[in-house]
Amino acid sequence: MSRAKESALDALHAKVADVLTTALSGSGETAPSPQMISQAIKFLKDNGVDAPAKSRRVSNLAAALEELDLDEVANERRAH
Repeated sequence: MSRAKESALDALHAKVADVLTTALSGSGETAPSPQMISQAIKFLKDNGVDAPAKSRRVSNLAAALEELDLDEVANERRAH
């Protein structure tokens, strides 16, 4: 089996960053499960896909993480 093209992996990287940013910012329908996040990160790491820390997507994700209230997320998960 051949390796995916770099452009496909770059597109996946961008999509994962966007999905995680949306989920963590509270504007998504449901938050991603820890397992999904773990698998996405592992896939990207295994394929050598990363982004510079100064990239817009990484900055947006970092900002969403800083604003995330883990107690609130846990309470919302219990309520559903």
